[in-house]
Formats: sequence, structure tokens, C-alpha cells
Amino acid sequence: MAIQKSSAPTIIDVAELAGVSRATASRAMGGYGRIAESTVVQVRAAAEQLGYRPNEVARAMRRGRTKTIGLVIIADFTNAFFDRATKAIVDAAKARGYQVLITNTDEDIAAERQAIETLIDKQVDGLIVVPSTAAVHDHLIKIQKSGKPMVLLDRRLEGIIATSVTTDDFIGAEAAVRHAVAMGHKRIGFLVAAAGNFGHSAERPALLISSVEDRVNGFMSACADVGIKPKQQSWMFCEDNPRDPEIAVAKLLDQSRTPTIIIASNNDMALALLKTAGNRKMAIGRDISLITFDDSQWAEAMAPGLTVVARPVEEVGAIAVEKLLAEIDSPGQPAEKIVLPTELIARGSVANLVMYPENEPENY
Repeated sequence: MAIQKSSAPTIIDVAELAGVSRATASRAMGGYGRIAESTVVQVRAAAEQLGYRPNEVARAMRRGRTKTIGLVIIADFTNAFFDRATKAIVDAAKARGYQVLITNTDEDIAAERQAIETLIDKQVDGLIVVPSTAAVHDHLIKIQKSGKPMVLLDRRLEGIIATSVTTDDFIGAEAAVRHAVAMGHKRIGFLVAAAGNFGHSAERPALLISSVEDRVNGFMSACADVGIKPKQQSWMFCEDNPRDPEIAVAKLLDQSRTPTIIIASNNDMALALLKTAGNRKMAIGRDISLITFDDSQWAEAMAPGLTVVARPVEEVGAIAVEKLLAEIDSPGQPAEKIVLPTELIARGSVANLVMYPENEPENY
């Protein structure tokens, strides 16, 4: 009794069934070299009969390309920015015939190192990286020196010669403060997700990632311009985890001079405020006002809708892919710092204390 093969059919099996050499079968399946059309038809018919599928990765590697790019992302995909950015990157890459291998580092530099090593081992043609920290990036310098194409997403790094695609978070934070003041708010809290800042603290960490640094500096610049003194500002820097943001919110709300509005540096911080305020029966847009970075469907769908500093997430992802593939196709492209504009979208989560000053919990 004949024993059937359990493994998938190979090009050798195709060649045997078609009655040609392995080299001829490979050329017929690959569409290269000089070969009669009748032979091509004969070989492909044999392949179809056997259910043979060519190893596209091996074929690509022989050509020097795998048509894959690696995406090193830092946050869980419930984060509104990285969720949408990832989809935009995958869609843009797919439209150009590339697949995306995605890794998640949770802001951990050791995980980032391992992720990049794994992606390089898988022979990706290039990398899109969201750096976990501004402090340590020797592993990225090695990538840069090796000639592997790389684009930085959402964050800049000093000392790395690579194209970065970011948003103007400085102007975004300024716009948030100016809108709060225009609506009559004089006591402003700032709830900041700070990578590498373990726990929570009112003290500014010595080193912040570039996007957070820009938001902090934009907040401070606007406060100085509109006359919001340091004693009218309340700060909390905290690790982006399930526990510390809620504790930080509670500390902001339990001050003797509670801020009338809190600006959240991302959606995770905003959710912590919404949860804490809900537990305390505080109404958003009345008892406490809120502005957050990054728009989302749920932010618009809430009642009241959340006022946001919206960033062009899909454009960020698409441009990152465009610049990476340009470097893959034509190495030696000049590094660029691409900064896209933000937009403040006003909704109902900010109380109008100019028209209704009696709604301010404690008037000056």
C-alpha cells in the first residue's frame, strides 16, 4: 500500500508531475527566464493539481526583499491614537503590496530591544518605531548604522538620523489652555501620561518623550501668555497603567482649590478622569470640565461630547509608510522632521463660566 506524503507539495513534486527539471518548474512558476508558453501551462497545471503554493518569503528573500515592514508600537491597542495609527499603517502598506509585522512593547525598553531584534531576524525590509524612551536608543543607532531603513512615529529622538513623523503637540496644548481660559476657567489641571514615570507625582520628571515634552511646554507657554499663574495650575505626572491615573485624578480633585478644568494628555488619562468623576457623581461639563488629546468615536458620542485636541492620525500613519518605502526603494533619502498640525474641536465637556460664572465651584 502506498504511503501518502503528509508534507505540503514542493517544487520538486511539481517538476516530477510536469515531466520537467526543477529549474524549469521554478522558472515557469516564477515567470522569469526563457521558457515555452506550453511548458508554463503544463507546469502550472501540475502545481494546481498538487495544490502547490510557492514560498513567497523565500522567493522574496532571494530577490533581497520580503515585502514586509516591522511596526514597533508602544501601547495597547485600546489607545485611540495607536489603534488608528496601526490600522492606517497596515492599510497604506497593503496598498503598496507590503505586509506589516506588529509588536507591542508597553513602553518597556527591554521589550523594544527584543521586538526589534525579532523583526530584523524575520528579514523585514524596514521598521516603523515608536520609541519607548528618550534616554536609551543605542539599539536604534545600530539599526541606523546597518543601513536598515527606519522611520520614527509620534516621537523624535536626538542623535538618531531618521525621518520622524509627529504632530504639533506644543500648539495643541497651547490651544487647549487658551480655549479653557476663553471659557472662563482660571484653575487648570494637567494630567500627564509620562512613560518611565513610575507611580504618580506632581513633580515633572527629568526626561520626557518628545510628544509629552511638547505638550508640557505648550501648556506652560499658554499659561504664561494668558496670565494663569503657577498657583492656579495643578499638575500630575503618572504611569499609564490601570491604577495610578485614577489615584492622580483623585489627588487633583481633592485639593483645597480644585481645578475647574483638567486637560488630559491622552485618552487613557481622560478615561481615568471620567471613571473617577462618575464614581463621585460629578457631571462632566458642569462639576468638572475636560479637554483631552486625540479624538475618537466614543469621545464624540458621549453626552456631553468631549472637547479634544485632534491629531491627523491616519495621515501620520500613511506618511510614515510612504517615507519608509521611499527609503527601501531608494536608499539614502534625506532624513526629515515632518510635523503635522493639530486641531481643537470644541464640544460640551467644557463649562462656559463666562456666560454662567455662578457654575464655578469657587470664585475668586
